[in-house]
Amino acid sequence: MKTNKILTGIIGLAVVGWAAGAWAQNIATVEAGPSDVAATLGTDPVVTAILSQPGVFGGHTYTGWSFLANDGSGSVDVFATAATLTTLGYTPTLGDSISLGGTYFPFHQIPEFESSTPAALAITLVSQGNPIPAPVVATIPQLDQTTLPFSLAGELIQLNNVTIGNNLGANGTVFPTFAQDTVPNESYTVTDGSANSMVLFDWVSSYSTAAALGGTAVPTGPVDLIGFVSVNGTGTSATAEFTPTEILPTPEPATLTLLTVGGGLLAFAFRKRR
Repeated sequence: MKTNKILTGIIGLAVVGWAAGAWAQNIATVEAGPSDVAATLGTDPVVTAILSQPGVFGGHTYTGWSFLANDGSGSVDVFATAATLTTLGYTPTLGDSISLGGTYFPFHQIPEFESSTPAALAITLVSQGNPIPAPVVATIPQLDQTTLPFSLAGELIQLNNVTIGNNLGANGTVFPTFAQDTVPNESYTVTDGSANSMVLFDWVSSYSTAAALGGTAVPTGPVDLIGFVSVNGTGTSATAEFTPTEILPTPEPATLTLLTVGGGLLAFAFRKRR
């Protein structure tokens, strides 16, 4: 089930703006309004991370795209099928500046544009090769919240000097393959040097690069993680989860060369709609 997030206090104003097209919206104004509405940005966000892409990864065929787009006021996840983007004639590439419209509907508290009622997804390439903002550096206490602030939700996040351990399923020290895809097998804890812990969710069934990690060893020492945060569940059962898109050695080298999945250090995470 998707999670609707509504920031009260300016809802009425936001609805008028959507209905009348009273101003050019940026991501921050869209996030401040209601969900499950048609929204078109007046700004051109830049593609900052590819979270999911079509193809065969870890023995499973993935058919959707998921990528983050940031306009400086905020960041959203754009979720689309391969067929939709083929029809639009667009292939996401890091550094692309795009025009963006569609249905704004947060999922697991991830601010998201998607193609569904009431609005079809609309994307046009504006320019390429634009600077990509650095990930937001955050700590486990900042991320481990049941209601995410927009300063973190939908952002590409860097979590430094943490240790992955305590797999909640049967795989233990090895990342699961898609065939081993059950929620306990995908869930780990991640802990920092001050003993703060939260759930690390290896989102195998929807993020194809996580599936590519399947069968490789979980790092045993401290690492830096880059990824995104979501909240699974609502109320007293809500749990913040960090999904990695990259697992990097720490301390990071001055010139970083991303290793292959075979080296056990690079993970691209792709989403399951659960």
